[in-house]
Amino acid sequence: MRQYLYTKDVSYNAIFYSAFKALIVFELLLSSPRTLDQISDFLAKLPYIKANISKDTLRVYINTFKNAGCKIEKKLTGEKRREYSYFIPDNPFRPVISAIQAQMLFDIYDIIMYNMPFEELLKVEILIKKLNSCFKDKTFHELYNSHSILKDFDINVLKELAQCCKENDMVTVLYNSPRSGFKEISIIAHNMKIQNYKLYLEGFGMEYKEEAIFLLSRIVKITNIIPGAEVKAPTDNSFVITFELYNPEENLAENETVISQSGNTRTVKHTTNNRILSTQRFLQLADSCKILEPANFKQEFISALKAAKEVYLYGN
Repeated sequence: MRQYLYTKDVSYNAIFYSAFKALIVFELLLSSPRTLDQISDFLAKLPYIKANISKDTLRVYINTFKNAGCKIEKKLTGEKRREYSYFIPDNPFRPVISAIQAQMLFDIYDIIMYNMPFEELLKVEILIKKLNSCFKDKTFHELYNSHSILKDFDINVLKELAQCCKENDMVTVLYNSPRSGFKEISIIAHNMKIQNYKLYLEGFGMEYKEEAIFLLSRIVKITNIIPGAEVKAPTDNSFVITFELYNPEENLAENETVISQSGNTRTVKHTTNNRILSTQRFLQLADSCKILEPANFKQEFISALKAAKEVYLYGN
């Protein structure tokens, strides 16, 4: 104010400094009732301020909040005669969103969750989680609970696993296996991905010495991490499956290459070290493909189809 009276100008630094103090006071009054002395003492201890703020200045901030639409309440402290503590019972600056906007947001979420790197999806989740805590709209809460794949996971654990995938660390986790119950398993982490509305960790399982996928909801906790630089890479146990692909519009997977093509029929080489993932791949392709070799995998796949048929026809 003094600068403006003398020069009719205010520097950006001065505007920022005042705004910074006002925001701190706003946060304090939102968190709990504070006396003017308590606010002044708090500001004096901050490294960017380190100065006592007068009560008159603090009253100016409080009146500014009132004029901006805040409801300011005060009550006698009972410690000093006519000493008041001030507080803001509710944040009037919460963002609002309509039901239509919320639905559009989660429609986009459903599209991108399968088409972006997990680290980026994690950032989206953190943003939506913050919005969910800000919005009072019931529709947004319901959409968040029904659409968010990551809502029940510890974000810090997900960040840690994502970092392990980046470095190909060996992660030992306590895993709740549907067959053998709780046990520790070690995984050389490769990737995190969403599949069929579930979150999985892809990696090399040290127990069976093969690539595998692990359901994140079954990981109880991380018990140990060995940096990727210290992990001895396992021996490559991959093998090749050759199959014919009849759908010309079907995209190849990363581990597939075309050997030859005749008309709309492509002969494809599928390199894998995980029979389970490969079986899933061919189940998805259904009658648009035919496995040629090796004969043992072809027979395993036929047996898997027969077993699935038995389940569908006669149950367990």
